[in-house]
Amino acid sequence: QLAYAISFLGLDSTTTPSPSPSPSASPSPSPSATPTTGGGGGAIKGVASGRCLDVPGATTADGTQVQLWDCNGQTNQTWSSTSAGEIRVYGNKCLDAAGTGNGVKVQIYSCWGGDNQKWRLNSDGSIQGVQSGLCLDAVGAGTGNGTKIQLYSCHGGTNQKWTWNG
Repeated sequence: QLAYAISFLGLDSTTTPSPSPSPSASPSPSPSATPTTGGGGGAIKGVASGRCLDVPGATTADGTQVQLWDCNGQTNQTWSSTSAGEIRVYGNKCLDAAGTGNGVKVQIYSCWGGDNQKWRLNSDGSIQGVQSGLCLDAVGAGTGNGTKIQLYSCHGGTNQKWTWNG
């Protein structure tokens, strides 16, 4: 992971590290265009709800809107990131924005490399769409099972904060 951090920061193995500031700068406190790698994957949990980002019924159908659901450790709640900025489930389905305006659904869709499938994990816990600049948002600040996930203007509410246990 150190090699990844060095590569990400544009340094190479011949660069002499600074005494102390360099290592403390590695845990990128500012937004980056690429999500932090989640290793083998893990749950994305809503801070307000304590529930996980979930694909309903463990379906793999393109266009299925994601929701909040009690965390259960199943594959429909196991998300991983790529160096391209994608957030994937089932290995080949991407978290996908169905548009660029407030209230558009966040769904799964076959990965194809579009900017509507690229995300930033921000230091404040928000997950922001690269194409839209909007944040993953639990509709109506809902916290219950089945609450749908949409894009909405980033406002710092806990319904837009997430933890990734990857």
